[in-house]
Amino acid sequence: DAVTAGASDIEKLPSQVICIAEVVGFARNCEQAITSGKAALQSLKQSRMRRLINEQTSSYPANVPVTLLKIKALVLDLVHNMDVVDQLLAAGTTRLEDWQWRKQLRYYLTPEGTVKMMMVSASFDYTYEYQGNFPKLVHTPLTDKCYLTLTQAMHMGYGGCPYGPAGTGKTESVKALGGAFGRQVLVFNCDEGIDSKSMGRIFMGLIKCGAWGCFDEFNR
Repeated sequence: DAVTAGASDIEKLPSQVICIAEVVGFARNCEQAITSGKAALQSLKQSRMRRLINEQTSSYPANVPVTLLKIKALVLDLVHNMDVVDQLLAAGTTRLEDWQWRKQLRYYLTPEGTVKMMMVSASFDYTYEYQGNFPKLVHTPLTDKCYLTLTQAMHMGYGGCPYGPAGTGKTESVKALGGAFGRQVLVFNCDEGIDSKSMGRIFMGLIKCGAWGCFDEFNR
């Protein structure tokens, strides 16, 4: 209903529903703009910024803290979406098959009313695990590369292993991608005490609940 309505009711709907409706609407409008030319992409960027800037919260004093959390999540998505439009304009994208568009994480509403995610050749079902008002991750070019690598690995039946110094956002990136998938993410801090039997029990639990497992410090 939120996708069909176009203008989501921020006060009434949960944050997760609003954000998914927003990204589905963005993918649809962006594809229309790509095929219509450069002017349409520039117009799309301005119209989406205006819509969020004009949002009012003062008439709902009791709900303002929760509403602000929802708006923060929408703003972070909006900033990323506008960055995507800038990338499309800079690359001169005119076709939906162009790499600059295909490499983005895109959301579509299927005829059955469910949400599907696509990134290059990978396609996944959004799995609707309740996320609450979870804080969004700020997108950077490195975040996009991480998402691209992990989604293509999962498409081929593999896992992924973000590698780098401590405190650079490896775990948070995996958790944020799990949130984008509508999946529960369980983080395990590994040490030398974890053996093959422990791993077996963890894998069985992950399969039974349909969650992702993030094994921190796996090199130990």
